[in-house]
Amino acid sequence: MTSQNQRRKKPNKAAFARALAAAEAEAQASRTLSADLAAVIDNHQPANPTGRRMEKIRPFLHAAIAASSLQGTESVRKHCTHLTELAAYALGRGAALDVATLLTTTFIDEFVRVGMADDGDHLRAERRRRLLALARTANPGPDVPAKLTPIGHSAIKPCYSPAEMAVIRRVSQVQPTQARSRDLTLVVALGAGGGQDSVDMRDLYTDHIEDLGPDGILIHVQGPRPRVVPLRAAYEAMLRQALTDRGPGELLIGTKQDRRNTAARVIERAALHKVAHIEPARLRATWLADLMTDPIPVALILQAAGLKSARTLSELQPHLGPWLEHKQVSVEGVQVLRGEQL
Repeated sequence: MTSQNQRRKKPNKAAFARALAAAEAEAQASRTLSADLAAVIDNHQPANPTGRRMEKIRPFLHAAIAASSLQGTESVRKHCTHLTELAAYALGRGAALDVATLLTTTFIDEFVRVGMADDGDHLRAERRRRLLALARTANPGPDVPAKLTPIGHSAIKPCYSPAEMAVIRRVSQVQPTQARSRDLTLVVALGAGGGQDSVDMRDLYTDHIEDLGPDGILIHVQGPRPRVVPLRAAYEAMLRQALTDRGPGELLIGTKQDRRNTAARVIERAALHKVAHIEPARLRATWLADLMTDPIPVALILQAAGLKSARTLSELQPHLGPWLEHKQVSVEGVQVLRGEQL
C-alpha cells in the first residue's frame, strides 16, 4: 500500500491548542512596550499611596502590560490602577509579584473576595472582569479559564468569648522568653484592643503608637486602610508593657519590612496549652464584638475598623451573646435606645 493510499491522520486538537498557546505566549513575551505606554506606567501614581510600594509594584506593571494585548494609553492607565491594587494586596499577603502568580483566576478571585470585601459590588465586579480579561492574554492557560464564575464571599470568623480572651491575655504574658511574651502581647493587644489584622500589624512601627498618658493610646494605622484607632482601655497596660525599652523607628513586630505572615509566625513560636487557637482575624472580630456591645454609633465603628459597609458587623451579630451577657446588657435595660423627648 502506497503512502498516497494511506488514510491521512486527523490533527490532534489538544496538540494544536498547546502549540497555539505556546505561540501566543512567545509572541507576548517578546513584545516591547512603546515609549508612550512605558511612560504611562512610569508616571502612574495611585490615588492612595499608603501601603502601595511603587518601587516594588512598578516592575510588575511593566511585565503584566507587556505580556498583555493592551494598546491604548488610556486603557493602560486604567489597568495600572487595577493591577496596582492587586499587587498591593499581594504584598500584604507575602506573594511574589510576578505574572504567573498574580494573574490567575484563583488569586484574582481571592483579591476581590478578601481584599475588596468592603467595596461596592459594581467596583468589585468591574475590577474582576478587567483583571481576568487581562490575565487571559498575559497568562493564558488552565489557571485562567474563559468562563467567569460568581464572586465568592469570605464570612467573618467568630469572635472569642470574654472567658476565652481572659485566658489568651494571661497566656500572652507568661511565655518562656521575654521576646516571645512581648511579641504575642503585641499581637493580642493590637488585635483585640485595636482591631488590627495581620496586614495592619505588618506595617506598624513604634512611631505609629501615640501614647497620650491618661488620655489613652492612639494607633496610626498604615497599610491599605489608613486610619487612627484609639486602643481599648483594657489593653493599654499590655501595650505599654510590650513597648518598654523600644526605640523610635523600630518595626513593632519583626525586623524586616518585607517579611511574611508576621502575626502567624509570632503565634507559631508561642507556647500555648489549653487555650483557644489564636488567630489575628478572630482577635479583630473580638474587638468589633466589644465595640458593638457598647453604646457606640455604628458609623464610628465602621470608621475605626476601616470598613466601607456594615456587612461584617451583621455577620458577627449571631456571636455577640456571650459579650452581651458579660456586660449584662439587654434590649430592655438599655436606656439609650429610648432616645430623648422632642
